[in-house]
Amino acid sequence: QVVNCTTPANFYHVLRRQLHRGFRKPLIVMSPKKLLRHRGAVSDLEDFTTEHRFKRVINETDQEIVSNAKNVRRIIFCSGQVYFDLVDKREKDGLKDVAIIRLEQISPFPFDHVIAEGQRYANADIVWAQEEPKNMGAYSFASPRLVTALKPDRGHFVPKYAGRPVGAAVS
Repeated sequence: QVVNCTTPANFYHVLRRQLHRGFRKPLIVMSPKKLLRHRGAVSDLEDFTTEHRFKRVINETDQEIVSNAKNVRRIIFCSGQVYFDLVDKREKDGLKDVAIIRLEQISPFPFDHVIAEGQRYANADIVWAQEEPKNMGAYSFASPRLVTALKPDRGHFVPKYAGRPVGAAVS
C-alpha cells in the first residue's frame, strides 16, 4: 500500500487500519514533514473517532463547486501537499469551475472513487497535478489507471499533466 495523507485524521486512520487488519501488508507513507506545519492540514477532533475511517480519496471540499457539478470544466486529481497550493491558487483566481480531488491512497488504486467522481463531473477535463518532475512523481502510475477508470464515460483520452517537465535523474 502506498499512501500520501494530507490530514492528521487520515494519517491516524491509515495507521489504525494497518494495525487492525487480519493480515500484514507493507505500508509506504509518502507524506512530507511540511504538512505537519501547514495551516490547511488540520482535522477536527471528531474526525479521529471510530465512526470515521481512512479516506482513500478526499473529494472536493468546496460545497459551492460540488452543488454546481454540471458547471465544472476541469477535475484536477493530485496527491499530497500540492493540493494546498492548488486550492490557494484557485481561491486567489476566484475559480468556481475547477474541482480538486485528492488521492490519499495511490496503490492499490481507488478505482471506485475515481469512477464516482468522474461521473459526478461528467463534462470536465481530467488533469493530474504534481510537484515532482513528470518522470519522478505518481503521474506515470496514475495516468493509465485514470484512463481505465474513466474511459467508459469519456471514450479515449489522456489525462493532461500539470507539473514540472521531465527531469534528469539525480546522482
